Amino acid sequence: MMPVDPLRILGRALAWMIGVALLTLVLASGVATRLDSAFYDLHMRYWPYQTSNAVTIVAIDPKSLSKLGNWPWPRTVHAQLLDRLTDAHVRGVGVDITMADPDVNHPENDHALAQAMRRNGRVIMPVFAEAAELGGTLEEMLPTPEIASAAAGFGHVDAAKDDDGVIRGAYLKAGLGHPQWSALALAVYEIGQKTPEPALPSLHRPDPGAESPYEWMRDDYVMLHFAGPVGSFEQVSYIDVLEGQVPAAQLKSRWVLIGATAAGLGDLLDTSASGGGERMPGVEYQANLLESIKNTRTLTPLNFTSQFLLGAALLVLPMLLYGMPGFRRVWLAAVISLCASFAMSIGLLRWAGWWWPPIDSAIVIVMVAVAVSGLQRINWRR
Repeated sequence: MMPVDPLRILGRALAWMIGVALLTLVLASGVATRLDSAFYDLHMRYWPYQTSNAVTIVAIDPKSLSKLGNWPWPRTVHAQLLDRLTDAHVRGVGVDITMADPDVNHPENDHALAQAMRRNGRVIMPVFAEAAELGGTLEEMLPTPEIASAAAGFGHVDAAKDDDGVIRGAYLKAGLGHPQWSALALAVYEIGQKTPEPALPSLHRPDPGAESPYEWMRDDYVMLHFAGPVGSFEQVSYIDVLEGQVPAAQLKSRWVLIGATAAGLGDLLDTSASGGGERMPGVEYQANLLESIKNTRTLTPLNFTSQFLLGAALLVLPMLLYGMPGFRRVWLAAVISLCASFAMSIGLLRWAGWWWPPIDSAIVIVMVAVAVSGLQRINWRR
């Protein structure tokens, strides 16, 4: 048995403490955020899954526009569509269409839509924040009072863009002054639930008390496991449903999301599944969230403390490896530790549903390896 060298143990402990200090600085600076996001996106593009066919998109597509005319359509058309969905006994309906202004020229259209919503009884309408004028105060925009009174509930349609403009997740709760509204997909999922579902694991705001009545507040952030690129969910054309060309059995007991897929209508979003390709319509973004909620596929980003603790624990590995038989070279221990870092990140994501960004630890591992190599060269020269 080789004798224990106290100086060597002390040196490794000191190196680990320096590494932990560097890790704190790197994490706090956010310098690795873009690289972590790129790694996440790359991984997600190779992790698709087959949807369960529980969610169907009724698409306001070019075919529907060519038959029904330019947008917006009379709200009596939406009323007829909802009656078709009611007759098909759908499980719930999420409407990703703005109806904040009344039809002043034809108020009977609003009345017809409200009546169709009441006949269905499971229609969720959107809510969002918008300033009445450029630079003005944000206001919460709900449907017109008559339409709102017929809704089973409301859900926000705020897309959670990261700093680089890419969407990797969603806020389950948001609202003006207080995050009171569920996301549209979550509100649809909650329709008809006899007992409240357990809260999904999510990243909470660090200071829930800091609220402003003039600010759009978000909470309960989850990352999405997108089913795949655009078109991964079943879509049926709005006009086909309206004209009865979609069998009722195809829609029965499904959640239906109504929204625009045609260019120039609605939001088109860059997501972690697109890889710079075709942008995803907002209604399909909601479909991904609804499917993720149904199958408990939402992913939880770890908070700062959890990231730090996992990173600090990982930094023990190169300290243990270096100097062992076969690991006399510091870069061999560093490469193995780097591989372990990325493998742990993917493993936690796939099997635990936790997102742990690995680049911060990778940077520190490389920095420590460079420092140790430099010290070795100095000693050799002596």
